[in-house]
Amino acid sequence: MMLGYPYGWITAAGLFFLLILTVILTSPVVIKGQLRRIGNDDDAEIKVKALYGIIRYRYKVPIIRLVGNTVQMKKQVSNESTGINTWKQFNDELDVDRVLSSIGKLKLILKMTRDLKGLVRQTLTKVRLVEWNWSTSVGTGDAMWTAMATGLVWSVQTSILGLLSQMVKINAEPNMNVQPMYQQPTFTTEWSCIAQIRFGYAILAGLQLLVRIKKVKGGVKAWQNILFKA
Repeated sequence: MMLGYPYGWITAAGLFFLLILTVILTSPVVIKGQLRRIGNDDDAEIKVKALYGIIRYRYKVPIIRLVGNTVQMKKQVSNESTGINTWKQFNDELDVDRVLSSIGKLKLILKMTRDLKGLVRQTLTKVRLVEWNWSTSVGTGDAMWTAMATGLVWSVQTSILGLLSQMVKINAEPNMNVQPMYQQPTFTTEWSCIAQIRFGYAILAGLQLLVRIKKVKGGVKAWQNILFKA
């Protein structure tokens, strides 16, 4: 009888650990995105919450301005984990050269990393879209052109959703609306969505990516040189 006690405690501890691990791996990583353009005001925001809110990340661009050929942005980044919060704010600019440079970096990474696109597609199949809202008002001041613009905007919105439905699982009824404004020239749009992926799938995708990066000539350092070089 006494001999069974240690094994009983070990079994109970093992089952408890297994339960905790299962809860962690099946917990959802919640990603919320939002984009708005009202008048000349633009803002965008992404929030990520994992492990039931223990880990939080927030990326916000409250100000987006077009100045000549450059897009000027004010960024705010908040990262919270186990009660420790880091927050920083900075200004940034985006021009044609920087966009082309980013595209070049992406092509190089895709070329040097084995089946990276396949890994991304495989991971996206585990993502569930649980909310999708997109409302737009458009007007040109002319009834005929407003009607044509309304149809064009509606076509763009439905095409984007259709393309997305081929990559992720849509578990909610999308809410979309395009409102024609015949009285005056205007364009406003508000978009938001909520997506989820299990924490275990996200960890697995990260580990698979790390393995593929290490197989690249130069490994992690090669990736860093590409991503962070001027």
